Amino acid sequence: MADHQAAEHREPVAVLGTTSWDEFLVLDRLPTPGSGAIIRHRAEAGGGTAANVAVALARLGVRPLFVTTVGSDRYGAALLADLERENITLHILPRGAGTPTDRCTILVTPGPERTILWHPGAHLQLGDPLPLDRVFQARIVVIDVEDHALRQFLLDLPAHIAPRIQLVGPLTHLALLPRDRALRLAIQHDVLVGSEVEFSALTGCGDLDSVVETLRRWMPLGATRLAAITRGRGGCVLVSPREIVSCPAFAVEPVDPTGAGDAFTAGLIYGLLERLSLPELGRFANAVGALATRRLGARSALPTRDEVLEFIAQAQPCS
Repeated sequence: MADHQAAEHREPVAVLGTTSWDEFLVLDRLPTPGSGAIIRHRAEAGGGTAANVAVALARLGVRPLFVTTVGSDRYGAALLADLERENITLHILPRGAGTPTDRCTILVTPGPERTILWHPGAHLQLGDPLPLDRVFQARIVVIDVEDHALRQFLLDLPAHIAPRIQLVGPLTHLALLPRDRALRLAIQHDVLVGSEVEFSALTGCGDLDSVVETLRRWMPLGATRLAAITRGRGGCVLVSPREIVSCPAFAVEPVDPTGAGDAFTAGLIYGLLERLSLPELGRFANAVGALATRRLGARSALPTRDEVLEFIAQAQPCS
C-alpha cells in the first residue's frame, strides 16, 4: 500500500537548475558603442531557464518536481512567492546570509530581439543535499545546472539506480564548455535540446546539414537518441538515429522572445510523456514556443494544453 501511494504522488518530470529574477528594459533601439537608447518600458518578473521549463510544464498540466536554490535577498523571496503560485512541487536548497539571487537584465529591442546581461548568483552545485530518491523516481529528468561537476554526477547516477528514465539536457550551459568536455557530457543525455547556434558550438559545424550529420554519427557512441534543434522562424529539426524531421514554425506577432526556447523544451517533454511521433512532437513544441512570445517576460504568455491544441488547429505555419 505504501509503495502504491508513493507511485501515485510521484512527479512525472523532475527539473534541476537555476531560477533568476529578470528585469526587462524595452528600448527604442539597441545601443551601439558611444550611442544611447530610450527606455520605453520597464518590468520585473521571475525567470531562469530551468524555472521557465518547470512553469511551462505546470501550465501544460504536468506537475513537475523543481529542485533549485535562491539567495537570501528580496529577489529570492520574490522568486519563491512567484513559484509557489504555480502547480509545482518545490524543493528549495537554502543558502547562507548574504548570498545573492541569480538575476538578469534583459534588453528588448525592435525585431523583437533581446540582449541578456547576467548577474550570477545562487545556483546548485556538487555537494548540495539533493533529493535524489525523489528526482530519480520521475520518468524524465531535466538537467539544466551550471555546475558541470554536478551535471557529471547526475548523469552517472541513473545507470546504477534508474536506468529507464530519460535524461533531457538543454544546451544553455553545455555549449559554453570546451568542445571535448561538452561532447562527453552531451552524449550521456537521452535527449538534447538547444538552438542551432548552440548545436553548432557543440559540434564545431558551421551549417545545419553538417550539425545533423555529426549528431547522427555521435548517437551510437552514447545515450542520445533525440536531438531537437530550434531555428526561430525556421521552426525546428528533430534528429534521431532513424529519422530527420523538419517542422515549420508558426506565424505569430512576437512581443518578446525571452523564454521561447524554454517553452519549446517544455512542449518537447510533454510530447515525450505522451509518446507523440516526431512530426507531432515538433509541431507541439513549436506551438508552445511560439505562444510564449506573445507578451513581455519569459512566463507571462505560457499557454495551457488546450490553448496549444486550439492554436495548432487554427494557426498557419510561417511561409
